[in-house]
Amino acid sequence: MDAQSFYSELVDVSLDELNRQTFTADLRSFLLNDIAPGMRTIYDQKVRQHTDPDRNYSRESALDIHDMMFKERYVRFYSSMVRSTQEMIWDSVIPSIERNLPDIIEKTKPKPDALGSLTLDPSVEVPFYVAEADIHCMPGNYHSERMPDDVSPGVLFDRGLYIYADGAGGKDSDGNGRTQAEMIKRRYPDFKPLRILDLGCTIGNNTLPYADVFPDAELHAIDVAAPCLRFAHARAEALGKKVHFHQMNAENTSFEDGSFDLVVSCILFHETSTEAFHNIVRECQRLLRPGGLMMHMETWSQEAIDGYDAFYTAWDGWYNNEPFIDGWRQVDKRKAWIESGFPENDHVMIAMPDFYGTPEKVFQAAAEGKSNIVPSRSGHWGEDFVWEMYGAWKPETASQN
Repeated sequence: MDAQSFYSELVDVSLDELNRQTFTADLRSFLLNDIAPGMRTIYDQKVRQHTDPDRNYSRESALDIHDMMFKERYVRFYSSMVRSTQEMIWDSVIPSIERNLPDIIEKTKPKPDALGSLTLDPSVEVPFYVAEADIHCMPGNYHSERMPDDVSPGVLFDRGLYIYADGAGGKDSDGNGRTQAEMIKRRYPDFKPLRILDLGCTIGNNTLPYADVFPDAELHAIDVAAPCLRFAHARAEALGKKVHFHQMNAENTSFEDGSFDLVVSCILFHETSTEAFHNIVRECQRLLRPGGLMMHMETWSQEAIDGYDAFYTAWDGWYNNEPFIDGWRQVDKRKAWIESGFPENDHVMIAMPDFYGTPEKVFQAAAEGKSNIVPSRSGHWGEDFVWEMYGAWKPETASQN
């Protein structure tokens, strides 16, 4: 793996630790790129014939497919290995963080001459969907604090994400955010947001691309996890990006009505709940100015998925501590937009390939809606990865689709 921005300067990593991290990243990449496609073959040859092609792939049908797939030793091997590598990610990173933590905390404390700002609110409660599961099997999840000014969950997530993607998200791990920001700019070239809000920003890695793509905008980002926000602020400052970070719950923020032109999130919803999803969409509607846009990057929708993908997506819910991932897939997004006050005809759903891994012409065509990218043929990082963008415009005049 190439050197990672900020983390490589912040944490003293031994050669043995670096080798363990590199091995874990390479092993995971091999499993996703070389082993996982074989499960599609097993599904096509041994399972598909036992499924109803017209069936709505609900949670129950995904479980049925799971049971048939897991009769195959190949699938059990894949599942065991990917879960093991997920745990290896964190095990390979934690020792260097624990050894360096006092120095890391000192280096990441807010500076008086900061470009942006950090506003923490101890009264913000961590919602149950964050507190009750170590999402992605990350020990302590995003919010756990072990000492004053703790940033260790943010540091752990930063390095873990880089290993998880084998550096595919770029040296700043900002591939998702850059994909989303570039798509918005290219699809809506006349849209010039002046205030942007990123929901569930974690360490801000997907927030920072908006500072590049929309340099005239005032950029805000929120999360419930104080340790991640402390790290996010220090990281943004070190990378020369002006962002205002706030500790808030996206279901109920303290911003005034109509505060933002653009409200975004990057793979947030599948880590929440059905109720939280509806609350967040309503909050987006409240926060947007007339003519404003909300856009959410997420995993595949119910209507863009087949039986194998239902199984493959739900795998992360069963074995990677992402309990709402299958529930999110089945939420009626269009209905939620309408119930929250967005016009029915201003709903958008866009399939987008990764910005860093896609030729410029292909990415541009996808952003403009001129490609035939199929979301249900997407996968984890590796293979032919495709995200879906879900959004809506707050009415002002005519539809901008």
